[in-house]
Amino acid sequence: MSETIIKTLKDIESFRQIEALQMEIWGMPERDVVPVHQLQAASGAGGAVIAAVDSDGAFVGFCYGFAGWRDGRPLFYSHMAGVLGGRQLQDIGFRLKCAQREAAMAMGYDRAVWTYDPLQSINARFNLRKLGATACRYHVNYYGDMPDELNRGVESDRIEVDWELRSRRVRAATSGQAVDRAWPQAPHALRAEPATSAPGDPALGLDAPVVLLEIPADFPAVRVRDQDMAHAWRKASREVFLHYFGRGYRAVDFLLHRGERLRGEYVLSREIDEEEP
Repeated sequence: MSETIIKTLKDIESFRQIEALQMEIWGMPERDVVPVHQLQAASGAGGAVIAAVDSDGAFVGFCYGFAGWRDGRPLFYSHMAGVLGGRQLQDIGFRLKCAQREAAMAMGYDRAVWTYDPLQSINARFNLRKLGATACRYHVNYYGDMPDELNRGVESDRIEVDWELRSRRVRAATSGQAVDRAWPQAPHALRAEPATSAPGDPALGLDAPVVLLEIPADFPAVRVRDQDMAHAWRKASREVFLHYFGRGYRAVDFLLHRGERLRGEYVLSREIDEEEP
């Protein structure tokens, strides 16, 4: 296997390769690609385009973010991050995000945000567990109808995460020192029906410090196999997220359980530890 390096991009030719990489990773039409001129402008004005490059010069992953401002303070908005399908189990995405964190801090940022589909269990575990991000904002059909292969056919709901770049939590996660936790007594706000794998009725009256929210372990397969089931999971999980986020809960972890079936569960907590730098 060739050695992969992580580097910050500045030249137009590299940005053209990032255009092509977007279409390859997400199967998106050319009109939806972030174009060269936007990448160039953002990289020169508080943003960064960072790529994973093989020793033969092939681009196998990237992340892209730009300068933002919210609530009276600057933030780094990480708009895109992806790795080619055959390379996703090689820790390249983690290395890209760690490089993005270092670049953002070097430019003076303390916080980064980005969105992801809350029904994508791989992304949920990566963002909340491996990177140490948390989340408390839910956007319904955030991008409208999306024609790419990974999103078409289901409303584009998104969770927005907060990545407090200098916090103890994020420092521990990015250095591989995050401590695994368990919440064996936490009640479920949403679970799959054992017989059908459809979502059960949301439990909106819970008042425990921590509640759990189950999602399909492989939502992309559900979306391809059964559109009605995919829409049911979107509707049920949306209701639970909006309700508990509105009551002050925050997504702080994502668990995978192996047994008779693989289960993915969000941990929603009213108590956040060690968020201060």
